[in-house]
Amino acid sequence: MNNNSKPLFTTGEFARLCNIRKDTLFYYDEIDLLKPEIIQDNGYRYYSANQLFLFDIIAMLKECGTPLKEIKEYITAREPASFLTLMEENDKILSAEMERLMHIHRLMRNTIELTKHALRAEYNVPFLQECPEEYFIAMPFSTEYEDYERNQSETIKALLEYLEANLLGEEYPLGSIILKENLRFDEYKEDYYCSKLSSPIQNPLLFVKPAGTYAMLTHKGSYETLSQSYNILKDYIKKSGLQITGNSYEHELLNYLATGRSENYVIEISIQTG
Repeated sequence: MNNNSKPLFTTGEFARLCNIRKDTLFYYDEIDLLKPEIIQDNGYRYYSANQLFLFDIIAMLKECGTPLKEIKEYITAREPASFLTLMEENDKILSAEMERLMHIHRLMRNTIELTKHALRAEYNVPFLQECPEEYFIAMPFSTEYEDYERNQSETIKALLEYLEANLLGEEYPLGSIILKENLRFDEYKEDYYCSKLSSPIQNPLLFVKPAGTYAMLTHKGSYETLSQSYNILKDYIKKSGLQITGNSYEHELLNYLATGRSENYVIEISIQTG
């Protein structure tokens, strides 16, 4: 139908242009959110071209999570100041969502690179490497509690929640840190659980891994066999005429997320030497 030079669309045409079901338009009409421009005596309903722009605003606000009730309030009492406020509020929402998605994308890309590195690494062979300064968000873990496994789970959960809430961490697998003074013990229990950062930030949980020479080994096997790799690495340091001068860092490359068999886990161990 065409009323003079003003283009009008049937409910079906308008629904197709908006890429929605006609039922959605019927519902929007029912709640007085978006009513047809014209309803003829025979019940035929028509929407105008201007309502396409109005629908786009409704769809955008809905996508941002704005309740239909609030959208209706804006539609009912449209005026420039409230429109500007509404757009600015939703711009903040979109910016936060874009930041969250970018963070997820970085996690995904870095995890892909870790997995590729794990698959091409030479396993259980020690070597020396010069490493740059690195940065972590690290949460302290105490092994003094009687229920070790529960405390471990609670610490990891707390770290994951902190990372998610603050959009921190650049890799999905978590790492761990054993302080230098505790490397003399054969149990090799973690002092911190950590997640890598791409650059330093002002944060009370920031942990800096110093640049320097590190004795490294890519361990393949279960967590229970990690002590064997530590013993190999410490023996290698001694035979190389070096000493342990810093902490140990465990960097998970493949864990239960990538393989269902613990003997296929891959963990990179690095101990600062000099």
